[in-house]
Order: sequence, then structure tokens, then C-alpha cells
Amino acid sequence: MNYLILMIIILVILLAGLVMSYFALKLKKEEYKRTGKYPRGHYMGQGLAIGIAIGIPIAFILNNIFYGYMAGLVIGTILGTRNEKKHENELRPLTPKERELRKKMVLIFGALFILGIIMFVAMVRFGI
Repeated sequence: MNYLILMIIILVILLAGLVMSYFALKLKKEEYKRTGKYPRGHYMGQGLAIGIAIGIPIAFILNNIFYGYMAGLVIGTILGTRNEKKHENELRPLTPKERELRKKMVLIFGALFILGIIMFVAMVRFGI
């Protein structure tokens, strides 16, 4: 029963994150159509996504998910930083709406992260 409640909470937080991501993407597209520029951090996000995708096979090769994930983050940060500098004149500052949406997304995914840590500690501590 406790697992069911916990899984429902996780599902609700994940769904809220997905809804926020949808609105963020929609807002980014609208602003791009209006200005022809992407917001600051756009290329960093792309670089991190590519880096994490590269880190997954590295994790399998090394048989260690931590090292693969860290390698992916390092690669992604390098790619993202390079692309942010390369396209610096094509970037615009965040609009107030985008800033507010990012704050909400950080809170939602931060809550999900903390919940995950609590679940992990509970599983290790109580042998669940």
C-alpha cells in the first residue's frame, strides 16, 4: 500500500514536470518565431542532452553507471559551452515568463530528485 502511494506521488510530480516542459517548449518556439533567436542556455541544454546520450554507452562499456554519467556530463558541458560561445550573437536573454517557468521546473524536478534520494535511502536502510 505504501508503495502505491509513493508511486502515485512520483507519477504526479513527473506529469507536472512533463506539462511544464511542454509549456516551456511552446513558449520557446513562440519567442523564436517572434525574435528569431534562442534563449541563453539553449545550446547548453542541447549539449548536455547529447553528452548524457553519449555517456550511456560509456557506462555500459565501463560497467559503471556513475562514470558513464559523469563522462556524459563533462562531454555535454564542453559541447554546450562551445556552442553557446559559437552562437552568442544568436542568443537573447530570457523573458520574464521564461524565467518564471524555469524556476517552477527547477522546483518540480528538484522535488523529484529529493524524493528519489529519500526512496533510495529508505530502500538501503530498510531493505525494501
